[in-house]
Amino acid sequence: MKRRFFTFAAVILLVLTLVMAGPPQQAQAQQTQIYFTNFNSGYSGWTVSGNVFSVATPSIQPNSVRLRGTASITRTISTAGYTGIAVAWNMAASSLESVDHCYVEVNTGSGWTVIGALNDGQDTSAFFNGTTGNISGADQNVNFQVRYRGNGATTGDYCYAEDITVTGTSALIPTNTPTPTATPVTPTPISGQTVPGDLLTGSGVVSRTLLTYANLTSGTSTAPVNDSAFALPADAAMPLHTFEGRLVLNNEATSGGFGEVRDDYAYTGNGDSPRKHLPEFSFEYVQNGSHLIPVTQGLSITGHAYWNYIIGPGRAWSETTDNGWSRASFPFALVQRNANCTHNGVMAFLFNGSSVSNVRYQITQETCVYYKINMWGQLSATYTPYAVANAVVYKDNHAVEVSNRLPTKPIADLAVDYPSSGVNTSVFGSGVTAAHMTTYGLVFNGVNYVSGCATRYGQYAYCGVMRVPSYSTAKSAMASMALMRLGQKYGTGVYDLLIRDYVPEYTASIGDWTNVTFNNTIDMATGNYRLAGYEADEAGSYMETFFLAEPYSNKIAAAFNFPYKVPPGTYWNYHSSDTFLVGRAMQNYLNAQDGGNDIFNMLRDEVFVPLNLSAGTMTSLRTDNSASGQAFAGYGLFWTQDDIAKVALFLNNQNGVIDGIQVLQPDMLADSMQNDASDRGVDTTGTPVFKYNNGFWAKEFTPAEGYACSFHTPFMSGYGGITVVMMPNGATYYYFSDNEEYSWSSSVSEANKLAPQCP
Repeated sequence: MKRRFFTFAAVILLVLTLVMAGPPQQAQAQQTQIYFTNFNSGYSGWTVSGNVFSVATPSIQPNSVRLRGTASITRTISTAGYTGIAVAWNMAASSLESVDHCYVEVNTGSGWTVIGALNDGQDTSAFFNGTTGNISGADQNVNFQVRYRGNGATTGDYCYAEDITVTGTSALIPTNTPTPTATPVTPTPISGQTVPGDLLTGSGVVSRTLLTYANLTSGTSTAPVNDSAFALPADAAMPLHTFEGRLVLNNEATSGGFGEVRDDYAYTGNGDSPRKHLPEFSFEYVQNGSHLIPVTQGLSITGHAYWNYIIGPGRAWSETTDNGWSRASFPFALVQRNANCTHNGVMAFLFNGSSVSNVRYQITQETCVYYKINMWGQLSATYTPYAVANAVVYKDNHAVEVSNRLPTKPIADLAVDYPSSGVNTSVFGSGVTAAHMTTYGLVFNGVNYVSGCATRYGQYAYCGVMRVPSYSTAKSAMASMALMRLGQKYGTGVYDLLIRDYVPEYTASIGDWTNVTFNNTIDMATGNYRLAGYEADEAGSYMETFFLAEPYSNKIAAAFNFPYKVPPGTYWNYHSSDTFLVGRAMQNYLNAQDGGNDIFNMLRDEVFVPLNLSAGTMTSLRTDNSASGQAFAGYGLFWTQDDIAKVALFLNNQNGVIDGIQVLQPDMLADSMQNDASDRGVDTTGTPVFKYNNGFWAKEFTPAEGYACSFHTPFMSGYGGITVVMMPNGATYYYFSDNEEYSWSSSVSEANKLAPQCP
């Protein structure tokens, strides 16, 4: 796919809620430019769908944006504080036929409206412009959208976007001095940015029967409750207090309830065990408006024998029946030590300026094939309020992350947004047992159409930031992307470097690593294996030794414990240990280049951060249960719905480009995305036969399945039932489940109704 990546511009929303003593004096209204671009520096911040390029040809104005066929670029622009919104546009076209058009459109939240169009006869590459003013519904709209779009019938139909301006009249602002009222004052964030859409406008009158004031101040927990009790209610009011400082839970090691749902390895038995209790909990928080933000959001190494934490951002609010206290809740996950299983939970408590109530917690969902549990409890807690160092940074970072999330809609809205397609949204998510589906979604035209996040006790309270494990999607999104990044930085010769020159422990191997390259290893074609059957080694005892090894010395020894069978590059045999080896080789190569950088941290800083992935994605499982160990590379990351959608867009739609800069080496990426017919990759063993190229799988679809052509669809795959399939029509379908069910071909067929897979 030859598409560019975008980042949404951070939306800065200033809400002034002032109650006046008398009739306000009003400032003079002024016309203001809210947004402008001439695309001279690319189209960063625009959502991209289809084939999009910056161009500069003699017949086209320099640095315009070319849209081929049905491609589009979309931008969300906050018009908060402005009325009388107008949009001025400038566009050209070429090679249109009577059924082809180029459009400029706006969306105020109720669907797209055309404000400009070019047709057959206007396709001379000459630019046309126009302005539409006083757009209905655009005033004071934090989610106002503009879009350039083509609907060309062939890939030879082109639209060219050049310049767009959004203007409005400044809203009238009171200038006299406000007087206080009995209404609680909205907490003013220290941060320079508020979180988009943060202001809670409810009355605080909430009908609550679970986790009431009495429950949290003097009750106990005897079983999990419906997860909705932890969620932000529709009528929530802004919090009365600001939570900033440290929250510490008491008696974690001896308190709480536990219930096994599935335990394939008899981990816990009938007696008490540390597995049945939370690790020690002591975390710092800051608050921005109604958003409760943990200072540490990635994987937190606890020192517990079995569990580590991931803490997510939550919310704070007030309810009238809480006797003047504020209320908060937040998501968290327990992550098995040295493993990728992720068990999702949520906590809730009341707080004021100096104290907290008891803290209720429960875990009622996981993405884990072999170990499924419920945990619950209510613990006393200590709140130490103080000014957290760098609080402004944490608030700003969270505001930017939220503002850069992809537009999200329920999966059912696909049929609403594309009524003529005949798409059946029930196909997405089918083929997987509902009780084992964590979440799924379809990314199309820059929108993430998502499912809910079911637990054993209702819908998860924080579905949008629920953590799901990468498992082997990391082979694609960590190891392969890191190698592509090295290829872009240091040249493609890095692919042909030898493992033996960068992993000295190879000398103890029983295999032959004399001629095994980085590329052979990431292709799972080292020639060193034991059993030739489909993933037979991966499921065998030698690989179990590798997975269970926590110290680096044990893990690297287990990774090399496979004998020589065939020359490298000639036979595919799936080994998570091979990806660990190439991860270590890249680590040592990178150290030789810039003196000490970490391979995962390079990917984090140079890819994940510019992609605006969530803070909880910025860590990896590592050896030695340590934040400084060797990253696993082949598994060990943690996604949200937004994270995996952005990664797929970056690979499948934006061609490895961020802000106009080529970040991933394009040839290796093209091979991985099956855009090079001369390099499909290695044939996998077993039935059906897939292709495997640079850590990515690919499946071929043919006319026998009802398509107009044959095409290969690359996909990422993870243990237990995880799939991220990136289609030729620009759509991505993903799901995370844990019943070892891999069923998604029907979703490719259904997405074909939205846009054809064949050009």
